Amino acid sequence: MRTKRWLIAVLITGAGIGSAMGLTSHAATTTDPQGFISSLKGPVKTVANQYKLYPSVMMAQAALESAWGTSQLTVQANNYFGIKGSYNGQSVAMQTAEYDANGQLYYTNANFRKYPSAKASMTDNAKLLRNGTDYNPTIYSGTWRENAATYADAANALTNTYATAPTYGASLISIIKQYNLATLDAASAASSSSSSAASSSSSAPAVVYATATYHGATGNQSAHLSSRYTSYRLYNHVKGTRADVTKTAWSKVKPYVGQTVYLDMRGVKQDPQTGKKTTWYRIRFSTSKSAKKYWVYTKALTLPTVKYTAGKATVKLSTTATGNYYDHVYNSPYLAKAQGKLSDLTAKSYAADNQAVKTQDGIQTTWYRIKVGDQKVWVAAATQKVSPDYDYAVYTAASGTKKLGKSYAKYHPYNHVKKTHFDQVTLKWPKKAKVGTKVTINQKAVKPAYRTTWYRIQFSGDKTNYWVDAKALQ
Repeated sequence: MRTKRWLIAVLITGAGIGSAMGLTSHAATTTDPQGFISSLKGPVKTVANQYKLYPSVMMAQAALESAWGTSQLTVQANNYFGIKGSYNGQSVAMQTAEYDANGQLYYTNANFRKYPSAKASMTDNAKLLRNGTDYNPTIYSGTWRENAATYADAANALTNTYATAPTYGASLISIIKQYNLATLDAASAASSSSSSAASSSSSAPAVVYATATYHGATGNQSAHLSSRYTSYRLYNHVKGTRADVTKTAWSKVKPYVGQTVYLDMRGVKQDPQTGKKTTWYRIRFSTSKSAKKYWVYTKALTLPTVKYTAGKATVKLSTTATGNYYDHVYNSPYLAKAQGKLSDLTAKSYAADNQAVKTQDGIQTTWYRIKVGDQKVWVAAATQKVSPDYDYAVYTAASGTKKLGKSYAKYHPYNHVKKTHFDQVTLKWPKKAKVGTKVTINQKAVKPAYRTTWYRIQFSGDKTNYWVDAKALQ
């Protein structure tokens, strides 16, 4: 089993402790990251895809845990992950540094598994991540591709589970980015047991799979099966992104047009030849998280519609607001992932730069995108007691003509009465505007709180409406 600590098999002998923990080691200077990646690319992709894990994370872990293959445990036993015990009766004894419950470093001797090959080490580690421990079979479930939207999610899921170091996931992500290991996730590796005829054929073209970027979602966001759903298929993965994609017949799930389905992930697939992007969703036919999951093309679904409007407003949150704020409008076609709790937003007001009106099953809801620190997030208006801080105005019909006053240029024309609408913009006076120019009035507004009067005007031969303060007219 694997000990929960900073790094398993941080060995005193050899380069392990020097490479893994950043200490000086002569052996570490022989590290060849690109050679390491090249030599392990085959077994890593084969095993990771077989167990539905991220190859990039497996490669980064192998690099970090084995000090790029230079640790004595790796050199002597093909043990890339520091798993203790014996493998088919084979083991090696080595001194290792560990941390106690108080974070104090101590040294002890331990037996570590000895593998016949790198692939055997990869497979053993993959089984550990899939099967967990006796006390918690799902302890590593955050690394499974069906649960982790991105390799970063999978890497971070190893923090405080596989290793207690708070920076463990960040270290893996850093390695993945530095050596562009995410390319390993783009295609499923061919099995090492492929037929010799296929592997020896120099004329057979290599299979190039599409890449997909995945975005996780919070809660039971929903859609309906569209009238065209039978034109598409159910898959266990996004179609065309790997070798082991299988189809499921609709008849097995007994669907019907308009049936509600629940979404927990969105995938954006990019064709390797054309670069064309298509959107896919992972769906369930019940709210249960353990329900069978399928991937479908977006046109198989009827999704809520959202109209976005750029603008400007000050948004106030009720002190009793509950629930979450999100990276997208909840239950929009983008899907949304919670970024925090509304109760944690303690400022009196927030600046909003976008408004969204979502229509779902005939019901409209309004959302605002606000800035929280350096992050832009979405909050619901009605359900979370969010209100934009607009001025109140009373509108009445009006007619007649007026002229631009001597000081008209001091005032700006707007598309709405100032500070009354989210999508308010400042307009420019037309070229024909000058002192004494006659304009036609078609509406009047009064802002009681400020006792100001506004008129909506038009210029001759121009159908554009301009709202102006009454002081701009005579």
